[in-house]
Amino acid sequence: MELPVALAIIFFCVLLLASAAIACLLVRHCLAALRRPDADPEAPLPHHHQPQYELALSSESPPAAAAKQQQQQAPRRLAWREVEALTGGFDEAAVVGRGGSSIVYLARLRDGAPVAVKVHRWCGGERRLRAFRQELDLLRRLRHPHIVALLAYSDDHEEGGALVLEYLAGGTLADRLHGGATAPPLSWPQRMRIVHDVACALEHLHDASAGGGGAPPVVHGDVSASNVLLDGRGLGARLCDLGSACEGFSAAVAPTRAAVGSPGYADPFFLRTGIVSKKSDVYSFGVLLLEAVTGLPAAGEPGSENLAARILPRVRARGVAGLVDARLGEGYDEEEAGEVARIAVECAAAQPGLRPAMAQVRASIAEKAARSIAKADHGDHHIQLSKLLELT
Repeated sequence: MELPVALAIIFFCVLLLASAAIACLLVRHCLAALRRPDADPEAPLPHHHQPQYELALSSESPPAAAAKQQQQQAPRRLAWREVEALTGGFDEAAVVGRGGSSIVYLARLRDGAPVAVKVHRWCGGERRLRAFRQELDLLRRLRHPHIVALLAYSDDHEEGGALVLEYLAGGTLADRLHGGATAPPLSWPQRMRIVHDVACALEHLHDASAGGGGAPPVVHGDVSASNVLLDGRGLGARLCDLGSACEGFSAAVAPTRAAVGSPGYADPFFLRTGIVSKKSDVYSFGVLLLEAVTGLPAAGEPGSENLAARILPRVRARGVAGLVDARLGEGYDEEEAGEVARIAVECAAAQPGLRPAMAQVRASIAEKAARSIAKADHGDHHIQLSKLLELT
């Protein structure tokens, strides 16, 4: 056999073997991908006798780990039977909150990490179904460290749906501001950090399209202390409850028949005209700032004026003298309190056009309360370091 022919045969055999090896590697890669639990984010999880929710949570504290998990992968879709298993058959003993059309259960994943399961029942009510769909759609698309993270959901049941959310052990801002003697009062630095976190979340909702993704602006529609959740570490905040949200206005304003805003927080301009806008959220946030400064609830007793009506004229006339939460004692920065109150006055202007945008509000708080926010962050790092030292 001539040398060129022999070399050609050898080359062909080598090429054939290499092709076979590449084909085997591709087949193994495809099989491995099919076996991965996150290969299809829409596929329901395996059902077991005990709740077995498959999430690769890290060794960090559950809220922080859940938030990172939400940033990394899409939420899972669950079958209704899995929601029943996760809540122990909707056990009343596991209920940690109730709303107009939803009940929140505390559940635990297989590794013991807590989650909040928000179960909606619409019972033929179109408005309730629409609110669930609205919140689900937004939470599936939103990614922000100060908006509560959606971990899983169920939407294939005729009479109800469920949202599996990160659980925050610190309760709500309303609980901590108005919960009485059952919880220590929030410090001034903690309050400043919380309101700054909420401002960051609202700025993200209002200016979602500014990041270049083309997302429409979102109006939260129900900013209140009850819809601000606190983590159990440094009391960082997450904004929750997007069932009243509106989105996609070319001019960021639109008439709506839905109720927007909780008592004491609702924008008077909306109440008069039925027109909701991003400035409606700004007004509600202004009331939230007044709550943080005074420690008083937004809504007054039946038949009495709400917080904004009582406090705003006094702040305009003589600042915050005599208005700061007495439980703080001398543990607050008087200059910062005055600056924050003035921001609240601007947010709660009667005409929406006179109110600042949330980006301006967030920047003002970051500037005026910089020292207190830094102190709260330092305290958070100290808490985390202490926990690490306890484990060593």
